[in-house]
Amino acid sequence: MYKTVVAFTLASLFSSSLMAYDLKSNMLLLNAELSEVQRAFISSDQKGVDESIKRFAKHAQDLLGNKEKFAAMLPEKKKNKAGEAVMSAQIISHNVQIILDAIENKHNQSGQVRREEAQRAYTYIEHACFRCHNIVRDEY
Repeated sequence: MYKTVVAFTLASLFSSSLMAYDLKSNMLLLNAELSEVQRAFISSDQKGVDESIKRFAKHAQDLLGNKEKFAAMLPEKKKNKAGEAVMSAQIISHNVQIILDAIENKHNQSGQVRREEAQRAYTYIEHACFRCHNIVRDEY
């Protein structure tokens, strides 16, 4: 019985450490991908924006879009905050669509207006990321 309890405890500790690592590594990946989007905007690389925002959106949705999956990566005292991740995923998705619509000129706007709309949407994506991060990150 004692060996079973010890084995279960060790497995739980390892699992929670692995989940925390997975969350951190995923956040670092999203940060790198969002940086790619910013670089593409600054260099006026429309194709780069299109490719990098789609890649970022997929990974953001995979990580943040499922409340139960995200909650499993959080420390016990923060699991109730998983809904914030889902809200952030929705905000990100909405603003990614604004960027893609601007690239496709879906609303028949001038180049300057489209760039400004897309760049504003990018800042809203950043805000959604920071908002979620501030809620779930470690205390300091």
